[in-house]
Amino acid sequence: MLYTAKCFWPGVTEEELRGAAARAGSKTGERQTAFRGALYLPGDELVLCLFESSSRAGVKRASERAGMPCERVIETVWVDPHDEGGTTCA
Repeated sequence: MLYTAKCFWPGVTEEELRGAAARAGSKTGERQTAFRGALYLPGDELVLCLFESSSRAGVKRASERAGMPCERVIETVWVDPHDEGGTTCA
């Protein structure tokens, strides 16, 4: 299942985010949790991190281990504009 970790992160720089993303991508510490990428919204001091995981708790732990201040974990559906069959994918 896909989840988004909502991270309110005042003052974060792109370089700091890239470092945290590298840590999250290399090993989350969670057996069934994988980091898939992030959206950085600097004007809102917000980072939205996409994870594939078996649980919300696994996403929160993986996010925080990588140094991302996870405020909330949200169930997420990926909609691919090129997928005419209506299926979701990671």
